[in-house]
Amino acid sequence: TSPSGRKMGEGRQQPGPPVGKSLLLPGRRGSPPGRLGSRGGGGAGAQRSLLGLFVHVWLWAASGSSAQLFNLSLSVDEGLPPDTLVGDIRAGLPAAQQQEGSGFFLSEDSDDSPLLDDFHVHPDTGIIRTARRLDRERRDHYSFVAATLLGAVVQVEIRVNDVNDHSPRFPQDSLQLDVSELTPPGTAFRLPGAHDPDAGLFSTQGYTLVQPSNLLQDPEGPFFQLRYGTPGLPPSPLLPGSSSPLDPLDLVLLRRLDREAAAAHELQIEAWDGGRPRRTGRLRVELRVLDENDNPPVFEQGEYRAAVRENAPPGSEVCRVLATDRDLGPNGHVRYAVRARQVPGAGGGGGGGPLGDAAYFAVEELSGVVRVLRPLDREAQAWHQLVVEARDGGAEPEVATVRVSIAVLDVNDNPPAIHLLFLTEGGAASVSEGAQPGDYVARVSVSDADGEPETEEGATEQFGVGLGGGSISLSLEGGEGAFALRPGGPPGVFFLCVEGPLDRESRDLYELRLVATDAGSPPLTTEETLLLRVADLNDQPPLFSREHYRASVSEAAAPGTAVLWVSATDADEVGTDHATLRYALVHLSAPCNPDALPTAECGPSFTIDPQSAVISTIRTLDREVQEAVELRVVAQDLGEPPLSATCLVSITVDDVNDNEPIFQRQVYNATLAEHAPVGHCFLQVKASDADAGLYGFVEYSIYDGFQSYEAPQAFWIDPHDGQICVSKDIDRERDPAIYDLLVKAKDGGGLSAQAFVRVELEDVNDNHPIFNPSTYVTSISAQTQPGTEIINVLATDRDSGVYGTVAYELVPGDLSSLFTIDSTTGIIYLTSTLSHLESTTLVLMVCARDGGGLTAVVNADVTIHILQTILAPAEFERPKYTFSIYEDVPEDSIVGTVKASEPLNSSEPIFYRISSGNLDGKFSIHPWLGTIRTQKPLDHETQPVAVLTVQAQLGSSAACSSTEVNITVIDVNDNHPVFLTASEEIRIPHATPPGTALYLARAEDRDSGRNGFIRYAIASQHPSVFTIDRGLGVLYLNASLAGDAPQKHVLTLVAEDLGVPPRASLLALTVVVEKQEQSPSLTFGHLVYQVEASESLAPTTQILQTQARALGPRRATARPMYWLEPGVHAAVFGIRPDTGWIYLRRQLDYESTQTHNFRVFARIPEDRLLQNVSTSVIVHVLDENDNSPTFLHDVLFLKVEESPVPQGVIGRITAIDADSGKNGQLLYFLLSDGKFFKMNPNTGELISWVALDHEHQVHHEMTVLVTDCGSPPRNATMAVYVSVTDINDNRPFFPQYIHGKELRVKVLEGQPVNMLVTTVFAKDLDEGNNAEIIYSVSSARHVPLKGKTSLTKQSSETLT
Repeated sequence: TSPSGRKMGEGRQQPGPPVGKSLLLPGRRGSPPGRLGSRGGGGAGAQRSLLGLFVHVWLWAASGSSAQLFNLSLSVDEGLPPDTLVGDIRAGLPAAQQQEGSGFFLSEDSDDSPLLDDFHVHPDTGIIRTARRLDRERRDHYSFVAATLLGAVVQVEIRVNDVNDHSPRFPQDSLQLDVSELTPPGTAFRLPGAHDPDAGLFSTQGYTLVQPSNLLQDPEGPFFQLRYGTPGLPPSPLLPGSSSPLDPLDLVLLRRLDREAAAAHELQIEAWDGGRPRRTGRLRVELRVLDENDNPPVFEQGEYRAAVRENAPPGSEVCRVLATDRDLGPNGHVRYAVRARQVPGAGGGGGGGPLGDAAYFAVEELSGVVRVLRPLDREAQAWHQLVVEARDGGAEPEVATVRVSIAVLDVNDNPPAIHLLFLTEGGAASVSEGAQPGDYVARVSVSDADGEPETEEGATEQFGVGLGGGSISLSLEGGEGAFALRPGGPPGVFFLCVEGPLDRESRDLYELRLVATDAGSPPLTTEETLLLRVADLNDQPPLFSREHYRASVSEAAAPGTAVLWVSATDADEVGTDHATLRYALVHLSAPCNPDALPTAECGPSFTIDPQSAVISTIRTLDREVQEAVELRVVAQDLGEPPLSATCLVSITVDDVNDNEPIFQRQVYNATLAEHAPVGHCFLQVKASDADAGLYGFVEYSIYDGFQSYEAPQAFWIDPHDGQICVSKDIDRERDPAIYDLLVKAKDGGGLSAQAFVRVELEDVNDNHPIFNPSTYVTSISAQTQPGTEIINVLATDRDSGVYGTVAYELVPGDLSSLFTIDSTTGIIYLTSTLSHLESTTLVLMVCARDGGGLTAVVNADVTIHILQTILAPAEFERPKYTFSIYEDVPEDSIVGTVKASEPLNSSEPIFYRISSGNLDGKFSIHPWLGTIRTQKPLDHETQPVAVLTVQAQLGSSAACSSTEVNITVIDVNDNHPVFLTASEEIRIPHATPPGTALYLARAEDRDSGRNGFIRYAIASQHPSVFTIDRGLGVLYLNASLAGDAPQKHVLTLVAEDLGVPPRASLLALTVVVEKQEQSPSLTFGHLVYQVEASESLAPTTQILQTQARALGPRRATARPMYWLEPGVHAAVFGIRPDTGWIYLRRQLDYESTQTHNFRVFARIPEDRLLQNVSTSVIVHVLDENDNSPTFLHDVLFLKVEESPVPQGVIGRITAIDADSGKNGQLLYFLLSDGKFFKMNPNTGELISWVALDHEHQVHHEMTVLVTDCGSPPRNATMAVYVSVTDINDNRPFFPQYIHGKELRVKVLEGQPVNMLVTTVFAKDLDEGNNAEIIYSVSSARHVPLKGKTSLTKQSSETLT
């Protein structure tokens, strides 16, 4: 090696080629072959590639043989000039091969090595020289392979040696650190390390903190020191990325900083390496100390003392506190506050205790001024101690506190105080109603909290509280003489005593008012209202709601069945033992007959629950042994001594339903006068049932017709007693004359029976006779002889019998005495001669009267023309003709002939005509022969009799005569009997007994006499199970239906009249025999359940259990199912389907419904007949105090004129309470303004108690309390405003002049007119028009007063 290079290692032989190396031609790319590192040569690249390929081939071939590998290590210092000798490759070969002159093939590392740029390697000699100055910091290592032609390979390693050519350098020249002054010692602040590219000792070896000269003399030592790693050690694995063993570099705080002493520190950090001389680098660190809130505020004084008067208004300044803080910014900004402290003894809960001292004062946050926050009261607290805190604005503020003692100075502002100590048991505001006059109720003491004047001077110093006495008077108001005050010995002590008798039941609350007045000037008054309750004594016995209870229970009821609930009340106070009742039962009647039954079965049958008063069975009942039980219930309260009351309970044992109703008669016949008044009962049907109770209770119903299911319109039946009554007006002439009715009787178990009723209407005289026609005209000759029939009038009456018989009479009138009338036939006869009369016309009035005294509404007018002629009228041979004719004769059949004879001296022909009676034109008469014939078919049923008036006229003469023709239409059997229907079906029970009336056949025949008389029969019946009454048509059961009798019978009923030949009609009647309905398989224990339930009961509360028991063999296993009948009342309740317990679906409301009525049904689900039973339930709702009183007005405004005397009642306060009884009884009380007004507690009348003065007080405001007498009571309040209106009760006065003194005014003589002399003004304390003042001068001469109408404070000018 050359002197500048040195050999780093010896050559060693190693087998094989170097791993990962590629043999290349030494020399730089582009250099000519033959010399490594030579520049130039155009085809050098291609030649080197060929050479490299050759070397690879050679090395591969050599590897197949035994190739030798040697290592050569060389080093060279950095910074030497170019062409410095580094070493010789041959030095790496063995000595034997060093002499060989063969050249070298070079191969660089597989990396892109800059070998050829930094070194020159001679390919022949192997000498290595530097091509330029080397820089270790740029590259510190080179490697290549050199091969000889003989196959020896040398691995050459060249290392660049470091020299100290770099100084340590920090990343930046200076940096700034912000450090809190509260940073604890030992805190390290990471600094960036210095970097030195040199290696080894020439790299950074350490750091030095250059201390300022001013800190060298600090006895406490420096604030900081440096901490870094140890040189020569590898970098810390805990610091990823650290490149130096000195990392990390930390600035360590040695002692606490203080911003107030030094706000900043400037440090110099020096880094040095290990060269000789050493190289250094510096970093300037500027460290700013951040302010922290480490200084608390400091008050100027250790304690503040101040004083303030107790009447100081809120906001008054008391004193000022001041505190300072050395910190900066918000940390030094001081804000003040009063620290809340607990009152001694107030406890830690807060909220309900007295106010603390801090509640009375406040401090201004910025200025520190302490001010009064709320009114003070020296009597309550004579001095206050506050803790005022000063708080800076730091994030974690520092707080300083100071005590502020404030003395409250007294003023005279306290009225007397009233102290009550009740001497009753338990100290409650109550008194026993048994208290005697003179008994103490309460101890009353009065005091005045104001201090005595002489004690006030030292108040500020002593902070004491003085209670002054003085003369205090005490009075008692209210109580109506029941209570009084008595002095108690020491001054200011009184006793409230009983003065009169007390009765809680009449009044349980007294409102007393204690009025205390001190002797101050002006005196102060205190009023205290005392509500004193009267405590109850057991002085009221229980009281049952009824003296006698009645109930019934089925004999099938199981033991434990509830029968009845009795109820007693006690007027004593609810909730106490005095009103708590217990019930007991006393049997009055013998349980049974001991001779008939064993003694064990004769025990009591009933028991009573001592608390609920429910009476229930305790064993099985037997109605046949005992039908009724008499019990006495004793109700006794729990008071001392106990009081009791009794009531009587009658229990009837009900039977089961095993008997159907039975009518006393099967057919009832009754007659009823037409137009009987509505409600008139004319017949009572009666059915009896051998069962008892519900099953023996029979209800009746009525139907229109024997097979009808509709109720008749004309009649109704009382369902309980069977009275059949008229339900509408019935007219025999308009309505049917006969009514056939069906009556059914049904017992409570569903069994029924029926009976038939025929009602025939009796005629009453309700129709007046009617003339038809009402006007008649005839002519007679003046020569007519007395006794001659003039004319026949006819009136009919729709009534029958005597009421339909008409009697006639002439109404007296002019010339009516010349005639008479047959009262029966209505024929008018002449009774006197008419020759003395001239030709004239007479009018007669005929009145018709029936047998009952009714007369025709319209009389008949009979006009008779009297003719003066010598010819007498023709005269009929008979005054009355009677003919008969069958109704079935053909038309134009001869009825009969009438004959009139002419006078002897006349040869004029006679003409006949029918003048009346032929309304329908059924008859005609031959005008010459007088033969009467039928003109239309006749019908006996429509008109059995016709009465005709026939007149005979002689020629052309006006004179005529008349006769009556009575034609009887003879009935023939031309009508069949007619049934109402052609067929009918009835259903009867299988167990119907023989003799029962089943059906009433009714047929009608319009014929009369025997032609209309009907007989009934049954055609073709085998065997004779039924029979029929031939006259009435009632079908009876003739034999039993038991056995194998057919289930349906078809009968043919025949209705036949007695005509010749007879006529008949048929009715097909089907009788269906139904199987006997089984009696219900269930029965309820009671016909009616009654229970009382409070309206305060919550929904789902059970109030009553209904129980139905199965009858027969299944009674032990059958379980009924219950449900409620749908309805309005039942909607409030529900029922447990398996137990029968009735419960509330929603809350009851006594105010809307006091009683609920509904039905409960039960059936056995396994019953295939689906029979069910029912019972009635009555729930009586008991009122509870669930409604508060309500005023009719929210606010009441009253106006009253001022008056020098009290005015008494000025208004009435009215409230309503929806509850009833005591819960709705209201009492009224005044809660305020008792000085001017009082309240009548019972009526609510507001009473003016003292005189009212508008000028003294215009408005009064008070609160009225209304409370009910429930337990607990409910109340409401209302505001009442009373305005006192002004009256003119104040005289004007001159305020500037003394009353009674003269006003003297001087004026110089000779003054001009209208010169102002003086000005006066007057005041009037009234308002409005009452205060308007008019000025005038009453006695001055020549001095007019210029007055103005004005309100107050206006003046009047006096002029000359």
